[in-house]
Amino acid sequence: GESSIPITELQQMDNHIERPEVLAAQDFGEGSSTRYSNTLKIEFIYFAKKVDQNYYGFKFIRLAQTLKSVKDLAGTYREFYYLIIAFIVLVIIVAWFLLKNWLTDPIRELTQAADDISKGDLSRRININTGGIEIDELAANMNQMAMKLDEDFRRIKRMEKVRSEFLGNVTHELKTPISSISGYIETLLEGAIKDENVNLGFLERSLENVQRLEELVTDLVEISRIETGELRMNFEYFNIHDLLNDLFKDAHQRNSNKNLKIQLEVPDKKLFIYGDKSRLDQVIANLLSNAMRYTDQGQIRIKVMRRDNELIFSIRDTGIGISRKALSRIFERFYRTDKARDRRKGGTGLGLAISKHIIEAHGSHIYVDSLEGKGSTFSFGITTISPE
Repeated sequence: GESSIPITELQQMDNHIERPEVLAAQDFGEGSSTRYSNTLKIEFIYFAKKVDQNYYGFKFIRLAQTLKSVKDLAGTYREFYYLIIAFIVLVIIVAWFLLKNWLTDPIRELTQAADDISKGDLSRRININTGGIEIDELAANMNQMAMKLDEDFRRIKRMEKVRSEFLGNVTHELKTPISSISGYIETLLEGAIKDENVNLGFLERSLENVQRLEELVTDLVEISRIETGELRMNFEYFNIHDLLNDLFKDAHQRNSNKNLKIQLEVPDKKLFIYGDKSRLDQVIANLLSNAMRYTDQGQIRIKVMRRDNELIFSIRDTGIGISRKALSRIFERFYRTDKARDRRKGGTGLGLAISKHIIEAHGSHIYVDSLEGKGSTFSFGITTISPE
């Protein structure tokens, strides 16, 4: 262990077999001690280890290092350990802040948003982007849920408004003919039934109001079935020419009291389309009845023309027309441009709404073009292609 000392000096040194570290190594395999060296005049730390045994006895390896150098080395390592600990603490602090921003704050935002939504703020949206798939996906799902709830709530409010308006309109529409019938019957019971000059007229007007009630109830049932999805269409491939011809003849018969010219224009007699025959009959009859109801003189033209894979149907009149303001609402239930005049003209106020639903069930749309005082044109297209 003291190989740095010259050989002549080594021969003069004491035998170290009795040193504490060597004795400990002899008993336990290794040993150490710290003491002042009288030889070198400095404090040392010693370490000895027994390595093997031979004929001459045990061999030991003995090492020595100044205590000061060991303390200096330990101090260096201690500073290094302190730096490592400081770095680890810094990493933990930075990680905590990152985790707070990445996880804690978004969760707090999600919790607050859920609380706002539960209190009725359905316009609340979550704007976070953590880069974490699960949290971002949860935020997106909550936004979709809030949007869906908002849409459902708005739809319910609209439905409630429509229901309220519908009940009000139904009540009014039913009340008018019922009141008229009640008035006529009361007058007859009070003695007018014996007056031949008025009793027949009262009975005829009562019958007209009963027929109006019947039409109204029929249309109410019809539109209710349509809007609740209970009405089913029976699609078939058929020639609509005969149907148009029958409607044209019927319109001529009803035109006996009016100075109207009714025309039917078709490209040929082979007008095959794919649709519900009875429902399309109902639509064209509704549009034709409206045209005759609001046209006192002039002409009504029923026209069919081909366009690509469709037949385009149009009913044009030269009647009173529709104001620009009323055009956007003309297909609403019970909507009347002039309520007093429209009731005198007859009709339930549901025909156009029913027609719109029927045409939409055929995958098409019904259009109206009108000028007030000039007349109106209603048109729609039906496919000529059968899916079979």
